[in-house]
Amino acid sequence: HRALGKISARALPALQVGVEKREMAGVGSYTVEKRHVSSITPEEFEREYVSRAMPLVLQGSIDGWEAYGKWSVEYFRENYGDAEVPVDMGGYCGQRKTMKLAEYVDSFDEYVRDAEEKGSPVPYLRVWNFLDDFPELGECFDTEEYFADCFRKLPERTRPPFTWLFMGPKGIVSKLHVDIWYTDAWLCNLQGRKKFTVFHPAHRKYIEVDSKWVDLDNPDREQFPDFDKAIPVEFVLEAGEMAFIPRKWPHAAVALETSVSLSANFLSKANKRNVMPTLSKYLERRAKCEMVLQRSLRGSDNL
Repeated sequence: HRALGKISARALPALQVGVEKREMAGVGSYTVEKRHVSSITPEEFEREYVSRAMPLVLQGSIDGWEAYGKWSVEYFRENYGDAEVPVDMGGYCGQRKTMKLAEYVDSFDEYVRDAEEKGSPVPYLRVWNFLDDFPELGECFDTEEYFADCFRKLPERTRPPFTWLFMGPKGIVSKLHVDIWYTDAWLCNLQGRKKFTVFHPAHRKYIEVDSKWVDLDNPDREQFPDFDKAIPVEFVLEAGEMAFIPRKWPHAAVALETSVSLSANFLSKANKRNVMPTLSKYLERRAKCEMVLQRSLRGSDNL
């Protein structure tokens, strides 16, 4: 295997190739690696990365998927252009607008132009619960070999709806955050490239204050006086690659070109103790809601 990125200063280029580790205050040193599945077994991946909550980029894990090489922006526009999709118009947690998928895709050039000329945020189709309306698409990918998901032990209708599609033009941004329920996550690029910035959980205290995250592009140093103590780990995820983002790791991403990404948050064996209390409350809440509504909940109900 070879290294994908290194812990880098913020001014360094997006893609760093080679192995160079820097000390992370109080947590030693780390670099995100890129490993082909031919060099690591599922058991080794579980032991060395998932159990230890350390990020990794896998190569070759989606080569056999029907989705890979097929799911592009053009494919979704042609086959699902009439689908009503929720688009974030102002970045992460910004205003959300429902529009037809074809309308969104046809506006890409305008969005990029406005971003370059006016500094406007690029509207982003993110966390789309596409399986609500198109469950057949779930047959086009399978991650169980490397990402065993204990959520799958639940009846299908009660599993948390944590599988999402992300789509947009160059410049779409997922701002700094940690994932739902502190679950582990995988994310693969089916089209395009994205630059990721991740932080060790021990550095969260430097980049989050009163539930507000620092803006990595324009940090408020009065509100985040220890920002420079947080060491970012940067890497670029290429098309066909899959990133493992461990529980509790703050991360952000920006698309370097038009992209389609598929992601899911999953329950690993190593993380069951942390997640089970939240899962139990979710299942109780879900059952009550379904009783009141007299129907099964959809992922987009956002329980």
